[in-house]
Parts: sequence; C-alpha cells; structure tokens
Amino acid sequence: MTVQQLRENITMALVQFFPGVPVYVEGDKPQTACFKLGLISATYDRQREDRYMAVYRFGIRYEQGSPLEAEAMADGLCEALAAREGGNPEFRVMRQSWVNGSEGQGPLFTVDYMLYLQRQKQPEEEAALMGHFTEGARLK
Repeated sequence: MTVQQLRENITMALVQFFPGVPVYVEGDKPQTACFKLGLISATYDRQREDRYMAVYRFGIRYEQGSPLEAEAMADGLCEALAAREGGNPEFRVMRQSWVNGSEGQGPLFTVDYMLYLQRQKQPEEEAALMGHFTEGARLK
C-alpha cells in the first residue's frame, strides 16, 4: 500500500462520513468549512534485513469552521477512519490525536498508520550472493 492509497482511503472516509464538508487538496480553497489533508511525517523502522515497519502520520485540519463543530467532529473522525480500517487489513490505525486550533489555523486531527513493508531485492543483489564457477575450476 502506497502513501497515495492511504491518502485516498482517508479522503473516502471523510467524504462518506462528512458529505457536506469538502476535502481541499489544491487549487482554489473553498469559502466554507473544509478538511485539508496532508502527510506530516513518515518513519521507517528496520525489523529484519528486508522488512520495515513504516508509520505514516497524516494531518486532517478542519478549516474555516466553528470551534464547536470542530470539537464534535473529533469523535466522528475517529469512527470514520476505524470503519475504513475494518474493510482493509493491509494497514491499521496505530494512534489518533486531536489538537485545538490556533489563531488563523483550524484544529488538527492526526492519525498514524502502521504498515509492514517488504523490500524487494534487486536482480544484481541476488546475483552477487550466488557464486559461479568457471570451467576447469576445482573445489577442495
């Protein structure tokens, strides 16, 4: 699962659970309350030689809405993302948090997704591990 697929999954959850609130990506910003979604950070922890645990932190900012609406949405966002997780076992929500907004910025809901990634070996890596003998060589 790629970062873009995670972004699309979050966007679908927002559209499904909050149909009246547009998701702003780029271009002209809506003049009404909207969600702004973005990747905040990505962390990769090596588990074994070719396996990594990736944690992707996304931020969902509720902009131009009332503070009371934003507070009520905290639980709704949690439920929306949990419902989407149930249909896709490839990833899971590890942590969610809600931080009140500051002057000029709306509240921020963060969600951390944990995935296990398997690094694919390159053909030249496999070739380097395998020795080959030339004709006439002898083993002791």
